[in-house]
Amino acid sequence: MTLLAAVASAAAAAAIGVAAGASAHPSRGNGSVALRASLTGFQEVPSLNSPGRASLRATMTPSQITFTLTYANLTAPPTVAHIHVGQPGVDGGVSVFFCGGGGKPACPTTTSGTVSGTIVAADVIGPTAQGFKAGDLASLERAIQAGVTYTNMHTPTFPNGEIRGQISASDRHNGQ
Repeated sequence: MTLLAAVASAAAAAAIGVAAGASAHPSRGNGSVALRASLTGFQEVPSLNSPGRASLRATMTPSQITFTLTYANLTAPPTVAHIHVGQPGVDGGVSVFFCGGGGKPACPTTTSGTVSGTIVAADVIGPTAQGFKAGDLASLERAIQAGVTYTNMHTPTFPNGEIRGQISASDRHNGQ
């Protein structure tokens, strides 16, 4: 084998390996993607001095998002918790609720607690002003993959939002 043929063969093998890795990694074998967010008052717009914090852990598949939102030390019990479409530092419209609206149960009446559940297409309410149609879970999932969604929790003390965190997906593919 000539040097040129060996280099071409190695390049082809590397390309096949990269392609195989790229197609296998996003699905993690079952079509699911892990989602995470860490919420603080400093991420709200404008930033707030709140002792509150929260952690979102979720799993996204093409048909649903299962989530656990664990929060602590809010200044008052949460009134709503939801996902917005908006890049870091920018407010965006509400897409789905975790609690307190959109057909979901009321939020817990404590300043520390956990909210768990499942989001399906019927839970998506928009934001229609940003081109997201009600019931369009696929568009919300693309926005999550693109890194332009955030979670926040509102309280009576901070009715526009007390804590916020940008959602990150374990596998980002430039919004595709």
